[in-house]
Amino acid sequence: MAKGYVRKRGNNKWQLEVDLGSYIDPKTGKRKRHKKYKTVTAKNKTEADKKLIRFVYEVTGEGYFEPEKMWFVDFVEKEYWPKWAKKNLAHTTLDTYRRYLDARILPAFKYLRMDQVKPKHIMDFLDNLSEEGMRLDKLRDKDGKLVTKQGKLSGATIEYHHRILKSIFKFAIKLKVLKENPMDDIEKPKFKNKKIEVYTLEEASKLIKCLESEPLHWRIIIKLAITAGLRRSELLGLEFKHFNYENKIMHVEQAVTYTKDEGYQVHEIKKGNGEANKRDIVISESLIPEIKKLELQRKKERIAIQDKDKWEKGKYNFLLCDETGKPYHPSAIKNWWQRFIKRHNLKYINLHALRHTSATLLINEGVHAKIISERLGHSNIKTTMNIYGHALRQADEIATAKLDAALSLDKTDHGN
Repeated sequence: MAKGYVRKRGNNKWQLEVDLGSYIDPKTGKRKRHKKYKTVTAKNKTEADKKLIRFVYEVTGEGYFEPEKMWFVDFVEKEYWPKWAKKNLAHTTLDTYRRYLDARILPAFKYLRMDQVKPKHIMDFLDNLSEEGMRLDKLRDKDGKLVTKQGKLSGATIEYHHRILKSIFKFAIKLKVLKENPMDDIEKPKFKNKKIEVYTLEEASKLIKCLESEPLHWRIIIKLAITAGLRRSELLGLEFKHFNYENKIMHVEQAVTYTKDEGYQVHEIKKGNGEANKRDIVISESLIPEIKKLELQRKKERIAIQDKDKWEKGKYNFLLCDETGKPYHPSAIKNWWQRFIKRHNLKYINLHALRHTSATLLINEGVHAKIISERLGHSNIKTTMNIYGHALRQADEIATAKLDAALSLDKTDHGN
């Protein structure tokens, strides 16, 4: 607790002193005392003591922040993280924020107070992220040892760090910890999007044929991924109650995600605009018998398990789950997909690229971008245009060429 002192200075003047503890001077590396002073007018020591109490509360009371004593790390951990991040971010996003904060952001700014962080510090930090050696993720080498991946951070990852810092300082301004935001002069890092790898119609058809020899649940899930363009978390969140067999409709309305801290979470879709992501998609009639067969299989599994052994007391009935009803871990789909690709000697694209394949195939078939946007659950058509603009332009060029050819042919016929 802060200590206060009163010193008489004459002519009814008194000096108030509050000792706020010690800190490490980032310039010299030496420990210094952090004190605040104020000169007041008081008739006697009793009145001066009362003013000292008010002064102590002023500089240490709840709700009061002073840039000189608020370290960047303290602000993030005691203010930003519990009061904003945990209340506003989806738990998977929260997990990413936490990893990037612990790995790079907090270590980079740990010797600075909030008021000492200048645009140059942030620009230097972001620039440093683009250098070799900044990757921290691991992989196993041929001997099975964990080693750090080589190469640079992707542009998207660097942009993510910029987003976190922007969020932190925006909250600092809101709490009046700072008067000026050092992020105001920092431009968002620019990077080129990687070319989206997708399957052609022929490659997608080959994939579907290879699925016929795979387990029923995987066969259904991959077909839904490539025909309906669902995200991985949406595939994991599918329950049999989400299928209207009579009308061939699939209701996409929830997701399953997992983090180390929070475990499994079953929640409404939080990507972009939640309402846009909750959508109904017409599914292939050929898929319905397979889904019904899997539903019967899951029903038999549920009957065989005692209620006390069921995950979440049998509340959910997922397509992708173990015998207790517990959903698959998100990495299970990725791991199976990699083995499947290798087993059938197919061209490798990551699992999320099946969503891109779905959109691209629809574009090539002349489906309107608005329909594609609704199927994918984008918040608006602009998102679809931004992601698939190149494919849409190509389809438009092909359509124009076909129209030109048709008109030219018609003109030639009339000339005869």
